[in-house]
Amino acid sequence: MKQRIPRPRKAVAEPLPLPAPVITPYQKIAAQLGTAINDTVVQIPGYNDDLSNIAKHLRRRVPADFVGMTMSAVDASQELQGVNQLDTTDCRDTLQFSQAFRPMVDQILGVARRMELLIRVREVKSGRSALTIYNIAKRVALNPNNTHLAVHVANLKAVLRRKHLGQQAKPPAPAPSAEGGATI
Repeated sequence: MKQRIPRPRKAVAEPLPLPAPVITPYQKIAAQLGTAINDTVVQIPGYNDDLSNIAKHLRRRVPADFVGMTMSAVDASQELQGVNQLDTTDCRDTLQFSQAFRPMVDQILGVARRMELLIRVREVKSGRSALTIYNIAKRVALNPNNTHLAVHVANLKAVLRRKHLGQQAKPPAPAPSAEGGATI
């Protein structure tokens, strides 16, 4: 039975404490946008209604043209008005609601996609620069005159190692059989 001997771990200094939070210009812009959105959406009728009892998968919507033509048919026919199955006033209001807010939804989704891309681009650029500095710092720390960098390099290495531990390793490829043939 093999006995495992633990290796002594290198001492890693605690990272420097973070400075007190500072409100950045970006946070100010984001707060202004959030406030403007919240102040505006509260004016939308039904926005704050409880929608928790709505089914997760609604049926496909009927085209607006169909609803408009149905309203015209009801308005033109006393018999269809008599069955009292379609409130043309409510349908007109719904069509106006959709016509007004559908372009806004598209605009908001476009802004969200653009902001997400902008965030990713900036994060990737910063990440590449940070990795470049890390690789340079590893080489510079090898010089005995720059031992103060060894602590930073060790901390950076630990952060990168933690990130990679969370990712699953790919399963190894099957090895060829002992007979020299391919495995099935």
